[in-house]
Amino acid sequence: MPSRLVIPPCEHNPAHPNHLPSDEKPLRIQMLGINSLIDQLFEDGIHMPSQDRPIVSPVDFDEVGIRFAKLAFKQLYRRDVDPNNTSDFVPRYQYHIYQGKHGECQPWEHTIEGYGITFDHYVPEDDDDPETLMMNVCDPSDSQSASYYSLDLGLYKTNPATVLLVPRCCQVRKGTTDRKGINDQVREAKKAN
Repeated sequence: MPSRLVIPPCEHNPAHPNHLPSDEKPLRIQMLGINSLIDQLFEDGIHMPSQDRPIVSPVDFDEVGIRFAKLAFKQLYRRDVDPNNTSDFVPRYQYHIYQGKHGECQPWEHTIEGYGITFDHYVPEDDDDPETLMMNVCDPSDSQSASYYSLDLGLYKTNPATVLLVPRCCQVRKGTTDRKGINDQVREAKKAN
């Protein structure tokens, strides 16, 4: 059985306006997570891009990455992507992270493989600096995760089949450069395409 993707309630009162965003608001959304966690969301045995199955280009979107983004979209907006509205869900950028090499790490080191994808929701085509929302995938049972998030992960440890998608407002990192960084990635991808 696959894990459930859950966006926890906002820890702030009042809640941050992008946690959860209104459906009408134009927003560029980026998600990043460790492959092993994202892979748990799919019951058909498919896997995220990896060193063995690399991304071809930042704009030739991986099918599994699109499935991951659409799962997140459904959590954010409480509905599926509208296939009749071309601005509802527009993939913009994807990337693969890899640190360490299998067999070459010291015993105390480990490899990390991850995937990130950015998509637009109602962002006008000529807007190259829209508001952004950064979200990270989190394993609530990983004790090291607690230091990165300002929410109580203990509330989610009781269900081992839960993977959290945590907006930046509920993370320790403030993300003051998220908007510039995410929009710069999309601009560069558009130039290269």
